[in-house]
Amino acid sequence: VVPKVVVGECHRKEVWQASMTSMPESNIVLAFGSFQKGDCARDVKVVHEQFPKILRLAGYDVTDPMEGNEFDFNALKETKVLVLCTSSKLGFPPPNLMQFAHNLMTAAAAKPGCLAHLRHAVCGNGQDLYEETYMNMPRYMDMLLEKCGSRRFYQRGEFGEPHAATNAEKCEPKAWSGGMWSALTDTIAADGDNVQWSSTPWDGLWALKQSPVHNKVTEWTVQELEKKMEKEKVAVPPAAKL
Repeated sequence: VVPKVVVGECHRKEVWQASMTSMPESNIVLAFGSFQKGDCARDVKVVHEQFPKILRLAGYDVTDPMEGNEFDFNALKETKVLVLCTSSKLGFPPPNLMQFAHNLMTAAAAKPGCLAHLRHAVCGNGQDLYEETYMNMPRYMDMLLEKCGSRRFYQRGEFGEPHAATNAEKCEPKAWSGGMWSALTDTIAADGDNVQWSSTPWDGLWALKQSPVHNKVTEWTVQELEKKMEKEKVAVPPAAKL
């Protein structure tokens, strides 16, 4: 779990102001994958709306929410923070996230650790009607980001599921977003003070209560994903250059 770093406001501002000159214009990326119903397209807007002014004052900025396929995956080389929101269909990504998922999977296999400079948080939705692959995409993308070396700075938000950090029986987008931005602020302050912080465990959200459905992940292959992409008429992206 990310430690709560207590830093005086004046000192915190000094730390952040010292690093502002090296900050790109938008160093926090919000990406999403959503089906026609649009649950994640709706929820990622809540995440965006909760972005705190203190981070902008510190030199950080956030992109408008964008579909995963619209995001240049190679831009992760320069990205500081990734927040990803996604749904699943029988364990696979929505068509508008398939290219992102393909790049992430191939990067995790070919270049583990290639995103060691990155920190991330993942949230998403699932339908327990499809029990076997319930919440698979948020879980699998979170796992693959970690395999690429990214550090998870906040517990994954599985909306409608238990969530330890917010002490929720059913995690909600607004509460999760507030906790996530607060955790990011703490890790940035810790970096400025040269204080080490640990990546939050993949299963940390179940520290107080287990999922009433299950906590499994269905790991599909690149070949299986490409068959889905062909069916959805989504082009296979070129290999990422990370």
